[in-house]
Amino acid sequence: MADLSSHNPDSLSFFRQLSDVGVKAVIIKLTEGSNPGTAYANPKAAKQIKNAKSVGMKVHAYHFARFRNNADAVLEADWFLKNVKKQGLRDNSAMVVDVESKEIPNDATVPVNAFLKQVQKHGYPNVDVYSSASWYWERRLDQYQLIPNNFWIANYGVSKPGVNNTGTWQFTNNYMGMKVDMSYDFFNFYTGECRKKPSSAQYHIVLPGESWWGIAHKYGLNMNHLAELNGATIKAVIHPGDRLRIR
Repeated sequence: MADLSSHNPDSLSFFRQLSDVGVKAVIIKLTEGSNPGTAYANPKAAKQIKNAKSVGMKVHAYHFARFRNNADAVLEADWFLKNVKKQGLRDNSAMVVDVESKEIPNDATVPVNAFLKQVQKHGYPNVDVYSSASWYWERRLDQYQLIPNNFWIANYGVSKPGVNNTGTWQFTNNYMGMKVDMSYDFFNFYTGECRKKPSSAQYHIVLPGESWWGIAHKYGLNMNHLAELNGATIKAVIHPGDRLRIR
């Protein structure tokens, strides 16, 4: 899956080139900020959407967030929704909030959820969050509390996303020298039907000083079984902030 903005071309030949190298879906930047406020809208969006669809790609949309609180988040969601509807995108497209601006508060989980709830309230159930792995490492975003369960993570120059339960991994910003951001979509959230069912699994966030034995004892589990649930053995090192499945 490629994600595009006004920095990328909007020509049909460009989208054919993407299709030829195996791209199945695109997510296009529609907006940034809010109205009133910055109120930016991508001038290439309509043509990018049209040409992506013409080569058979699934099309999704994202908003670059600058909100500082819940009220800002709702205003930005409204500006995004206005443009989503203007572009004719339907409820089978994913709607994503891009969380990377320095303006966003350190504890970003609550305003991010406020944005996504507003989007869902207006008829777009398939939502996701894009951010770098460091936002999760630094606990600025809390996977356990966020509404989506896909999690689109950016982490370049490494062999894996670096965040547990990543659904989609943006691994480069220059795919095949094309100056295009590219992602692996592990569970087909963007490249498939865009309807990943909510998980019934339960998780524990590792705290400083905790061990496999201590966490297993807390939930009445065998520690070897706990490790197996997480694709590991008890010899694996766990770190504060890791998200372990317990059910």
